[in-house]
Amino acid sequence: MQVATRAIFTDHNGEPYIDTVNESYEPLPAEVLVKVQFSGINPADLVIKAGSDKSEQFQPGDCVLGFAAPAMDKPKQYGAHQDYHCARHFIYHVPPSMPMEDAACLMVVTHTAADALFNQLQLSFENESQPLLVWGGSSAVGSAIIQLAKKAGCHPILTSASPRNHGRLLEIGATECFDYNDPDVVQNIRSALVKITTKPLVRVVDAVVSRGQPSSTSLCEACIDDPSTSLFTSPIPATSDAKNHWSRTFACRNVPVDFKLPNGVVLKHDPDQLMQDKIDQATAWAISNYGNGYCMPNVVVVKGGEDGMRAMRDVSAGKASMQKFVIEHPI
Repeated sequence: MQVATRAIFTDHNGEPYIDTVNESYEPLPAEVLVKVQFSGINPADLVIKAGSDKSEQFQPGDCVLGFAAPAMDKPKQYGAHQDYHCARHFIYHVPPSMPMEDAACLMVVTHTAADALFNQLQLSFENESQPLLVWGGSSAVGSAIIQLAKKAGCHPILTSASPRNHGRLLEIGATECFDYNDPDVVQNIRSALVKITTKPLVRVVDAVVSRGQPSSTSLCEACIDDPSTSLFTSPIPATSDAKNHWSRTFACRNVPVDFKLPNGVVLKHDPDQLMQDKIDQATAWAISNYGNGYCMPNVVVVKGGEDGMRAMRDVSAGKASMQKFVIEHPI
């Protein structure tokens, strides 16, 4: 029997707070009840009980990873930052090569990266030899994109990041790195491209969307010769000075999404199973090749609810560079 536990919730302004959960959860037939060991700031868990539709795939004691589908005002049992969670979507076994703390942050990051490459930028999963620009390569999503792009055969993979992170980004698959604070960063990227390949750069992902002056949106667009034939994508809305269409990357495509974020941005799209299939293919590869072609470069563990909320605020403020934070439970 579950006992009262603490959990992290967010209010309608996006502010985290801690509250007590007194309910005992019972999984539906298509769900798995898990005891959360680490939750990513997405969850890595231990199976307690499988619903009838999942009982052949998952057994009590299995280590699993997954993430909670996005929604506002969803029932408590589907929240991520609590000690027990009813998992319905995107549940995988954790392979022996993957630490549980790494498993906690893999899913949302990998899904978002896969959607960017294989849906929004229309790349195939292998035998691609297309140039790619990843702005913000040291972000969690940016580093995942670099690794999946390497698997897909993209070349060159050009990325912007702080100089202190260049070495690690080269190790995981970047062809060349550039300091985004360099006033000549656009010219440096354009010059490097023509030295490496005769192919034009027509695919760009902005993994961070910085809103300074100049914005990362405008810098990305300045790296392109012919925007009319190019594809641009980002996980959050491009800046207001965008001159081209920027598609939105998203971490799940198999469920309807329709809710408003605290900043007023509305997330809305219908399920698309073909898009989700591409995400699932990339995710399955990342899990099976973890530690040998794919990794979470720098996972930082914080313990308990109070430190967890501080980490959530830091991540929201853009203070996580080449880091992915996870909360060790109990909250």
